[in-house]
Amino acid sequence: MNKSVFAAGAILLVLALWMLSGLIPASSKDEPENGAQATSTGDAEANSTASSANLMKVQIIDTAAVQRTREITLQGQLDPLRRLEVVAQTGGTVESIPVIKGSRVKQGEVLVKLGLDTKETDLAEANALLSSALAEQKAASRLQQRGLQSELALQQANARLASARAARDRISLQITQTQITAPFDAIINDIPVNEGELLERGMMVADLIDDSAFVITAAASQQTVSQITNGQKVRAKLITGEELVGEITFLSAVADPLSRSFTVEARLQKADTDLVSGVSASLLIPVESIAAVQVSASAIALGDDGEIGVKTVDQENRVEFYPVTIISSDTAGAWVTGIPAGSRVITLGQGFVNVGEQVDPVSEPAQTL
Repeated sequence: MNKSVFAAGAILLVLALWMLSGLIPASSKDEPENGAQATSTGDAEANSTASSANLMKVQIIDTAAVQRTREITLQGQLDPLRRLEVVAQTGGTVESIPVIKGSRVKQGEVLVKLGLDTKETDLAEANALLSSALAEQKAASRLQQRGLQSELALQQANARLASARAARDRISLQITQTQITAPFDAIINDIPVNEGELLERGMMVADLIDDSAFVITAAASQQTVSQITNGQKVRAKLITGEELVGEITFLSAVADPLSRSFTVEARLQKADTDLVSGVSASLLIPVESIAAVQVSASAIALGDDGEIGVKTVDQENRVEFYPVTIISSDTAGAWVTGIPAGSRVITLGQGFVNVGEQVDPVSEPAQTL
């Protein structure tokens, strides 16, 4: 029994070895070339995938240049068109103040009314003296015509009449000046007097601001003043966010001896909303139209020498750097010059790649800027 089992097992082993000996050569003859090709293709794909995986991915955007206006920006301060301290032309006690600080007044509107005090009696006296002087002059003139009065006496009578008339007119003017009025439409910035206060001639009674227009004053450098002319249209951006338009009204012919800058003034049209004088503002003066590209703030980078620029990707996906000049900026980004037409600008990842390095760019949809 055991010998039979052993013999059967030996026969099966021999048959198995014979079958295997026939399969191995067939496989070796028919498949070596295909197997080698499959192995080569797999290696190439693996190498390509490995090479792509080793490249830094960057985000790019296709840009297009458009015409933009290059502007000179000067820092200045907004001032009212006019500001006037109204003073009393005659003395007197403040009788009433019909307006309040901060209100608007029209030209000719009463700001402060002074009491007449003794001016009415002074006027009555002046009128009486004028009547007497007029009578004396007429009498002297008749006598002179009859030869009973010298020419000198007539001239003296005429002088007394003129003096009396001047005294009457002076007192009449003082009475008129007891009503202090606004010389132009304005806002009352201050009224530093109170009812019952005794004023002397020359004391300030009101501070008026004419805000029908504004003036911005700035300083231009020696390099930019040659590009500015009187009558030039300008814009002004206020620190409050508002924007006004106007034109250059004054350009100094002589530089400041300390700063070597030139004073520039522009008259600005009033906006619909109330503005506050004295706020800081940027004066924007257009000087030329130039082709520019808009890039996001994140795209701005620094070159090896510290110059401002942007990094782009060429046709071989290698990084390039172009110095740029910023001509204007807003919330959407900066408008710059110096980028070749059709450049692919790196907007994300430029800080991690160097010039000449090959990258794997990922494009955003093209934008028309």
